[in-house]
Amino acid sequence: MKSLQKTITYKIIEDLEEINMVVELQAEIWSPDIVSPLPQLVAAIHNGGVVIGAFTDEKLVGFSYGFAGFKDGEAYLISHMTGILPDYQNAGIGYQLKTKQREWAIQYGFKKMIWTFDPLELRNAYFNVCKLGGYSRQYIRSYYGELNDKLNKGLPSDRLLVEWDICSKRVEEAMSGALQTESEYEILYSWEQVDGYTTPTHYQNRVRQNHAGYRVPVPSNIQVIKQQKPDAALAWRHATRTAIEDAFSNGYLITGVQREQGSSIHFYILESH
Repeated sequence: MKSLQKTITYKIIEDLEEINMVVELQAEIWSPDIVSPLPQLVAAIHNGGVVIGAFTDEKLVGFSYGFAGFKDGEAYLISHMTGILPDYQNAGIGYQLKTKQREWAIQYGFKKMIWTFDPLELRNAYFNVCKLGGYSRQYIRSYYGELNDKLNKGLPSDRLLVEWDICSKRVEEAMSGALQTESEYEILYSWEQVDGYTTPTHYQNRVRQNHAGYRVPVPSNIQVIKQQKPDAALAWRHATRTAIEDAFSNGYLITGVQREQGSSIHFYILESH
């Protein structure tokens, strides 16, 4: 798949025909019910936003869409959507889209980008935190309400808010591959195998403010669990919600993702700040 990267070109999308291609691509990747429509994309592009497309020949295979945000006296770019066709995933396209979005944001005076992702999607978490150098200190319950698309159906749409300080040393280290992601911190709750699927058991360690950090376990294959053992998936949703919210309320933030080779469990790393 990596050889695909040589055939991909990237450009800022402003043409109406290409914007409509982005709308159609969203429907193909997720569902027609949750697309950002053409009028919204056009308005964002003309008012501090950007849509970047990944093309092979004339075919759009991926995109990133961001728009300007402002809160508590700070302006930032909200990287609202990034989508790539399944046949073109695992080829580095998502990383390139984020890199080019960062370059655009810096050029236009932004110092921070934010976006959200599902806390149970560890692949996305590793990308956001370890490869890009983002961090999280805010857990949002049922952010979008009940979603019925093929990736989100069946669970409350909880999200972690990623903050990406695009001019920081941490981001430079992450994007150069120098960010460390190993830890021996205490694990906040236990798990067991039930009918062949990992299931959280009990929240065994309450967060204390005098610790340097903690680890929160998350399954490596949540989509399989959702499809085949939905009760276990829901248990993971509530377990991770409890542990991460507890840690955040005690002054910790997510700074890393520790992947265990060949294991059904990986870990969030949360450290005091």
